[in-house]
Amino acid sequence: MRMASVASERRVLVSTTTSSVMRIPHSHDASSSSSSSSSWRRRKRVVGRPRPPHQAARAVLDGAPPAADTSSSSCLDSDSDSGKPRVIIAGGGIGGLCAALALQSKGIPFTLYEKVKEYKPFGGPIQLQCNALESLEAIDMSVARQIMDLGTITGDRINGLLDGKTGEWYLRFDTRKPALKKGLPLTLVLNRYVLLDILKGAVKPESMTLGKRVESYEEVSAEDSPTGKAFVEVRFDDGSKTIGDVIVAADGINSTVRKQVRTRGNDEATYSGYTCYTATCDFELEDVEKIGYQVYLGNGQYFVASDVGEGKTQWYAFKAQEPGIKDESGDVRGNLLELFKDWSADVRARFEATLEEDIEQRDIYDRRPVFNWVKGKVALLGDSAHSMQPNMGQGGCQAIEDGYVLADVLSRCNMEEGDGCIQQALNEYGRRRCARAASIHGFARSAALMTTTWRPYLGSDPYSFYSYIPGAMQFWSALEKLKIPHPGKVIGQVMMMVSIDLILEYIACGGPVSEEDRVKYCQVPGVGVPKRDLPKDAFKMNGIPGFAE
Repeated sequence: MRMASVASERRVLVSTTTSSVMRIPHSHDASSSSSSSSSWRRRKRVVGRPRPPHQAARAVLDGAPPAADTSSSSCLDSDSDSGKPRVIIAGGGIGGLCAALALQSKGIPFTLYEKVKEYKPFGGPIQLQCNALESLEAIDMSVARQIMDLGTITGDRINGLLDGKTGEWYLRFDTRKPALKKGLPLTLVLNRYVLLDILKGAVKPESMTLGKRVESYEEVSAEDSPTGKAFVEVRFDDGSKTIGDVIVAADGINSTVRKQVRTRGNDEATYSGYTCYTATCDFELEDVEKIGYQVYLGNGQYFVASDVGEGKTQWYAFKAQEPGIKDESGDVRGNLLELFKDWSADVRARFEATLEEDIEQRDIYDRRPVFNWVKGKVALLGDSAHSMQPNMGQGGCQAIEDGYVLADVLSRCNMEEGDGCIQQALNEYGRRRCARAASIHGFARSAALMTTTWRPYLGSDPYSFYSYIPGAMQFWSALEKLKIPHPGKVIGQVMMMVSIDLILEYIACGGPVSEEDRVKYCQVPGVGVPKRDLPKDAFKMNGIPGFAE
């Protein structure tokens, strides 16, 4: 059994060191999880193989040919005697593919249905924080290794918040601390389509069907079943259908399955109040070896930038406005330069390095947290359960955690003892995931709210109603020149300096992975990860909290 193999491996490693956190080189010798019955090989304790250079990813992801479904039979019949529940996954994004890999590693039969007929490159880099990498390692070590070999590590550099106009640091984060504390891989960024390519390539082709979208489902009781066993029947947009024991709704923020699960009340996606412009450009900071990602704060607008490797930067520019207003001027870059005209030179330099045709715009939506992801034999996963704003970089990370937990609970089901275990397993999945995802959803929303009240100095960005009061705008303008820190900024910095380490630790170290499924280790600078030349006080904020720099 895989868990027994991992537990045995962990005991061997623990006996070789006096520390509870292992020092293991970057590259492990781990077997692929393409066969559910194969166990991990014991890792070779070798040191010194450097991380390979960045490789060019495949540009076109070839989709597997759709498996034929009939209107009267299940595509999972071949696995019906395995004793495990038969799972139907709706959606083949990050969450759906990770759930598929997790089920595959546990020997649970499944078929994943994705509406697109072919995976094609789209989107830019995505941040995978150490909690997501922890879950990936527990799901499939060989897949995790591919991702870490191709990703660009940012978690060992200075990251944090800055004043948008002055460019001065407001708060610096040390994202290394929680990773080192729990023995986790450092946060990295990787192109989304490369990530999808790796995940898709690890799923057995016969377990994926492309070009089919789940349209509806119906639970059939044992009394109404021709076989005397309860099942779930799924219908697709092409009129075909299939049956299984469990449905996993991984079909995104506008999930068709969720609409059938949650029929009461208003369950529409919520507009965040912000539209987002984004692009990847040829740009590097002079101190790129020390700086990972930066969040520049402003009133009603903010700007996020991250090094993504190979001399490129990915940026996001957020602007508060009503939804549905698309910039179709043909000069989006020029309009952004105007919008951020009095901001830090580093912000404007990124716009200037960007090609007009590379800029994309989308309104930002999320869904309010719900604490029931399960209805009968249907479970929500990923964005269908907890779609969140991108401010914490945790949307995809939480979906990966979902997949790990779902497979973990279903692996304990024995269908030969009846299907009551399915409901118990799915309820446990909800209990283990709902509160954590809701908490991180709240952090993401709070980060956006910060910009609605952000003002660096007294007099900065006065409310618009002051324009109707004679002399008020002139008064605030004169007051701003005195550069008296705004009380909100002062209090905000105090609160952030007190709480940021706790927040980062909760996000990084609060994941669901059990010790039996993963061995702790530390990446060795200069061997498994780059060696950064950071001074010891690189993350220290100097001065009194509230006025620190």
